[in-house]
Amino acid sequence: LMPYSEEARFGLILPKAALGHWDEVIELYNKILEIHPNNTVAMYRLGLIFYERKNYNKALPLFKKVVDLYPFGYDGLLMLAWTSYFTGNYNQAKVLFNKVKLYNPGDASASEGLQLMR
Repeated sequence: LMPYSEEARFGLILPKAALGHWDEVIELYNKILEIHPNNTVAMYRLGLIFYERKNYNKALPLFKKVVDLYPFGYDGLLMLAWTSYFTGNYNQAKVLFNKVKLYNPGDASASEGLQLMR
């Protein structure tokens, strides 16, 4: 691969993920972020991997940066809300879930998060 090739690395991710080579997928996303530190696609997807592994402390800064760069992005905001909830920051989670509901009042996931904090 060319040293600064992001797209080629993104192209490798799907087959690596399909084969279950998640450590290699993480390595590829990290390399993309070395090349382009504000690549929100790589940040978001890497955050999802850590979130699914219940490694919320690694997911949190990734989702925070995604939301900092795209404060009106629905997916990043929802994942930051859930990650905040699972790291015990309930006040922040509540604010974020309510913000998600401003974008989509019928959002079932945000409603569930708010229900858990009652």
